[in-house]
Amino acid sequence: MTSTSTVTVTRLSVTPVKGFGLREVGEVALTPHGVPGDRSLFLADDGDKLFSATRSGVFLPYWADLDVDTGVLTIGRGDDVLLRDVLEPGEPVRAHFFGSRYPTGRVVRGPWAAWLSEVAGRPLRLVLVDVPGAGYDVHPVTLVSEASVAALGREADGTPLDPRRFRMTMTVDGVAPFAEDGWRGRTLQVGDVMLRAGGPVKRCAAIQKQPDGEPSAVNALRLINDVRGVQDSELGKGLVLGVYGEVVRPGALRVGDRVEVAEQEPVAAPAG
Repeated sequence: MTSTSTVTVTRLSVTPVKGFGLREVGEVALTPHGVPGDRSLFLADDGDKLFSATRSGVFLPYWADLDVDTGVLTIGRGDDVLLRDVLEPGEPVRAHFFGSRYPTGRVVRGPWAAWLSEVAGRPLRLVLVDVPGAGYDVHPVTLVSEASVAALGREADGTPLDPRRFRMTMTVDGVAPFAEDGWRGRTLQVGDVMLRAGGPVKRCAAIQKQPDGEPSAVNALRLINDVRGVQDSELGKGLVLGVYGEVVRPGALRVGDRVEVAEQEPVAAPAG
């Protein structure tokens, strides 16, 4: 491993309900399927289509917390708890996320649909995924550096862009802007966890919204385009920021953990 003692984890962010505001935590348990409970629920409209922050930021001011041991989901806003109940999976549903991605799950019985529909102003249902990790867009672990976010520019009032806008699992500090792009295929030792860095994350309209749901005067997609241009990703050409990660060895991940990046494999000289 290359010693990179100045590179540390600065943020860990999760939400059990896709499209809700992120909660910053000091420690997570990381499994091959990501953080247990993270993005394990999503919202589906009456056409069985995903209703997420890409379509609307109406749920970004709300937080959610899931006790994975008891199955109790809590939804709140600020210091107020608005709903708390045990998840009771009901009828099956196959929802459309995007492209050819159609995860399956179970519509959750109880007070959820009525409350979600009232807030959104349209019929919505809460769905619990059938398979751990199925609620993610592509891969369950994502990573970006503070420097990469800062390199895009600032908010209209001159304050730094909030990294939470990009909804990543892990944010790190201590590297040059976009250095994480060069880690593809390399092993990262982070605390007790070992990751293998993957390809870039293609960004969507969700990053156009402030992390708390407030209107944004900054077009984050345009900032990425101005600084980086269009690049390749697993989902085709687009605007990218941050990278995916594959869990090689599960364990505990904490804010403040040091990141060590494996030496890049040498490229063999051509024969002859």
